[in-house]
Amino acid sequence: MKTLITTEQKRLLENSIVSFSTSSIRCRPNLVAVSCVKVVAEDKILITDNFFGKTRKNLLDNSMVSMAVWSPKGTKGWQFKGTARYCTRGKWKKVVDRMKENKGLAHKAAVVIQVKEIYNLASPNS
Repeated sequence: MKTLITTEQKRLLENSIVSFSTSSIRCRPNLVAVSCVKVVAEDKILITDNFFGKTRKNLLDNSMVSMAVWSPKGTKGWQFKGTARYCTRGKWKKVVDRMKENKGLAHKAAVVIQVKEIYNLASPNS
């Protein structure tokens, strides 16, 4: 069954600072905040590498990632788990190069996340 990102989740992802977590090959977690986020398909999220250091290395070694986002009042929140591709050229890199949110920033690469699981953080039992 395909995991689908809802319109409400898309709006929140694209208009918030989102936590993005990776893990090293030795299972050391890393968490960063990202703000250049676009939902590009009902099961794909695109983010930009503007400042990644450990995150870049982790993505190249281990494609399993997680993201979380909360509404400003904390009444709604979701976690997205999936696999990521780090793209330094091609279609997705061109997309991040053109994003107005990246103007004046490095936009070194595009990261395309194939969402496999979505969890409701505000109501974990639903």
